[in-house]
Amino acid sequence: MKTVPDIEANKTLVRRFFTAIENGDFQVFDETVAQDYNDHLAGQTPGRETLKRYFAGLRSAFADFKLPITAMVAEGNLVAVLNSVCGKHKSDFAGIKAKGNSVNAMAFQLYRIENGQLAEHWEVADFMTLMKQLQS
Repeated sequence: MKTVPDIEANKTLVRRFFTAIENGDFQVFDETVAQDYNDHLAGQTPGRETLKRYFAGLRSAFADFKLPITAMVAEGNLVAVLNSVCGKHKSDFAGIKAKGNSVNAMAFQLYRIENGQLAEHWEVADFMTLMKQLQS
């Protein structure tokens, strides 16, 4: 018997994940992110612990780090999110010295949910805008 995905539960899971990132509450990842989470970002290695380090680094580089959600759509075991990436550049990031610049760039995320946890992720982000804002 095939189980039907709970779309609202999947959307709630992604919102909880975003909130944990914004609050720096990475313990939540132990419940919300699969141990072998596969992040398809270039250069990113799989795993929940890798993801914790990645977001800890972003939060350390950007004060008031926020990921406001503009739109969220779900179907089956997939959740798509259009969000912004916002914060104030307070320490080195991607080899760029901090100048205190504010950043606000758009990103599109796609998550695959498995067994009530985030299992896989793809992202398309406006890195050009982000880099221009960091360097201005």
